Amino acid sequence: GWTIENRNQQKKDAIIAASLVFFISASVMAVACGALFHQGQPVTKVLDMVNTLEPVAGKFALTLFFFGTLSAGLSSIFPCLLIAPILLADYQSGELDTNSKQFRVITAIACLFALIVPVYGANPIEMQILSQVFNVFVLPLVILGIILLINSKKLMAQYKAGLLLNIGLFAALFFSCVISYNGIVALLGYF
Repeated sequence: GWTIENRNQQKKDAIIAASLVFFISASVMAVACGALFHQGQPVTKVLDMVNTLEPVAGKFALTLFFFGTLSAGLSSIFPCLLIAPILLADYQSGELDTNSKQFRVITAIACLFALIVPVYGANPIEMQILSQVFNVFVLPLVILGIILLINSKKLMAQYKAGLLLNIGLFAALFFSCVISYNGIVALLGYF
């Protein structure tokens, strides 16, 4: 139900969200690099992460790691399961009906898809890295969608994108295509 009057609030929300994501990601990478890579402790198996906790947590390292992983998984699974139903409901009517057949089918498919790694007995660390590589293929599609939407005169009316914004978006599209190409090369090298 937001309109153009909510533009300043939307800008503030987007800037805060982007800043927090950047700060959290940078912190995780810095800690991982400083604590693991610098000490020559590669993480190739899940239990390798437990070993890095032992100097701090002692015999409770496994318990701490288990509950930390469980908490991270539970806090992530619900938003991941709801992304597709929310987007589809927003597109169709603007209201999410959690009792609908469509909602149940989509979330059931997402749950089954999430079981691929444990069912096939794959290495969770490798699959996590591989899933991040697959994210680069979505980015060009998202940017292309944004370009199409904000340049639609019918949808945007007098707020249609200007030249500078289009130049920035096409530069981002080009960059995302280069990154996707690198992802393809990495995947071909992996398999």
